[in-house]
Amino acid sequence: MAETCSAFQVPSKRLENETQILDFRLSKAYNTYLRFILKLDESVRGKDNDTDCLVSEVTNSLLQILNTIDRWIDEIPPLVQPTRFGNKAFYFFCQRLATDSEELIVSNIPAADEAGEEVAAYFINAFGDPLRIDYGTGHEMNFACFLCCLDQLGLVSSDDYTAIVLKVFNRYVDIMRRLQTVYLLEPAGSRGVWGLDDFHFLPFLWGASQLIGHKYIKPKSYRYKETVEGFATKYMFLNAIQFINSVKTVSLAEHSPMLNDITVVPSWEKVNSGLLKMYKVEVLHKFAVVQHFLFGSILSLDHDPDVDEETIRKEEAAKAALCAHGNKDFPCCSASIRIPSALAAKSIPQAGPIVKPY
Repeated sequence: MAETCSAFQVPSKRLENETQILDFRLSKAYNTYLRFILKLDESVRGKDNDTDCLVSEVTNSLLQILNTIDRWIDEIPPLVQPTRFGNKAFYFFCQRLATDSEELIVSNIPAADEAGEEVAAYFINAFGDPLRIDYGTGHEMNFACFLCCLDQLGLVSSDDYTAIVLKVFNRYVDIMRRLQTVYLLEPAGSRGVWGLDDFHFLPFLWGASQLIGHKYIKPKSYRYKETVEGFATKYMFLNAIQFINSVKTVSLAEHSPMLNDITVVPSWEKVNSGLLKMYKVEVLHKFAVVQHFLFGSILSLDHDPDVDEETIRKEEAAKAALCAHGNKDFPCCSASIRIPSALAAKSIPQAGPIVKPY
């Protein structure tokens, strides 16, 4: 747990260019966040969504907060407009988030009162961008940062970790999928078929941890619809596959080749460790994502004296040398691909069968 902060502050963006990724990796914010992600990963290892776990007062409070957010979606219906792009009613949903979130958090978790404005900033930014009407792994990271802040403040304990993932985070993902469907959010920073998923990453990371040691379900098993449909409610990874399959009509190999490639990995341990490496590279070490990271008194940009600075500096230097070819012609370091929402595309009435001229 972090030391009690004498002066909480509204967190703000501090990373202005690619070279500051090094500063981020050496910071207390980066290492506190990463350690938290790993603790949650370990807490659900080999446990399905129905596993009995401690549901504490703070866990119930977090669920009440998310239930309120869910009701706001009902109260702010989508506007009637062309369906190809994000629905502009999402802007009004985000306005309500911005004005009411701090009070919502503090009323449910009174012990967060002094830090209310600081922790609320992460929560407000966890549901998507109101102007771009999009959502991606950076927004997902803000929700994890919100939980991490509560952990650093001592409001969440290690006994809560399993429920934080299985109950709270799963509820958050359910709400995000509803937001994506109702307001037709576009994927923020998507890399198309070169990415893992248009919107999320953590359900795959923690979902793989859940499946470690499973006697029957192997990585190759989610190639089969029966396995996905039969166990989607029990495992985050399979639930994520089910959702992707529901909005994309071609085969897994065509719409998600990276997920298809994972099916040949021999064990969930290797999938989990590989996804952790990928999360660092594709999310935490990507300037396009972390340029929006918010730094405050709880998650600060101050140097973390416990990190292996020499190793990190060498890694960043090697990455810079590898990408010296430029940033526009190589998928490994190119900017994200701006693509319309698959959910929006699916909602467009389909034309009749193609009549061939022969």
